[in-house]
Amino acid sequence: MNQDAAALRTIHRGNRNQNPPEWTPFEWNDPLHGLQAKGEVTVIVPEGSSGELAAGLWRTGHHIAGCDADGSCTVVYSAPLGDETMVLLEGTARITETLTGKVHQVGAGSIISNPKGVDLHWAIDGPFLKKFWVMWNSPHPVHQYDHLFVSSIHDNPASWRPFEWDEPGIGLQAAGELHLVRDQGSTGTYLCGLWRTGPGVAGCETDGSLTARYSAPLGDETSLLLEGAVQVVREDTGERFDFVAGDIICLPKDVPVRWTSCAPFVKKFFVITNAELPL
Repeated sequence: MNQDAAALRTIHRGNRNQNPPEWTPFEWNDPLHGLQAKGEVTVIVPEGSSGELAAGLWRTGHHIAGCDADGSCTVVYSAPLGDETMVLLEGTARITETLTGKVHQVGAGSIISNPKGVDLHWAIDGPFLKKFWVMWNSPHPVHQYDHLFVSSIHDNPASWRPFEWDEPGIGLQAAGELHLVRDQGSTGTYLCGLWRTGPGVAGCETDGSLTARYSAPLGDETSLLLEGAVQVVREDTGERFDFVAGDIICLPKDVPVRWTSCAPFVKKFFVITNAELPL
């Protein structure tokens, strides 16, 4: 396997509290608003197995690019780089959809999914804001959205549905249950939402633990572990990873792992991406 191919099969890991010595100003050329520099960014997942995938942390605050002296910041943004789905980790903001004027008040725990091309005005309160973001784009245009998707990591709908998938070489599996925030992206295959395990949940033991063989056949899976602890073992190399709440996990498509959710419960926010369209 060449070096590039090996990199695309890497299990990336990070943490919501990651604080490298150097953050990079976030600069982009917005087709509606011109060259922008707002906040600063650190990248944890630099690439995926298909399409254009990246994930990391972004923050605003005092002495940060484009911010005011009190740490507040105004951002105009039309998501030209692709679908961006994020979880706010700290701070508060008001997001206005330019097309409709609809205003969303968001804070720590909010899930915000900005489809590619949807124009927004962010009014970020001081003294700071921090978010976990996943950016995704593929060469296959599918849907054109004109609105923002807003939810919360604390959502607990009346009905969750079992997470079922066809695992290559094994067959139909059911492990844990999920609540979808979005089931389609602007490009390629795109799913994002919440997944959990625990007592009485599909595929779990009576104590709430769960072990499943999983190769992310639907696409690259980028997650933020919200609650509990997880052990992941690569079946092709034997490499072991131990994750706890706050960790960021990226499982590349078709890399076989043995996933163990430790008792009594696990909950994660996830984004699944694939340049190929769903079958």
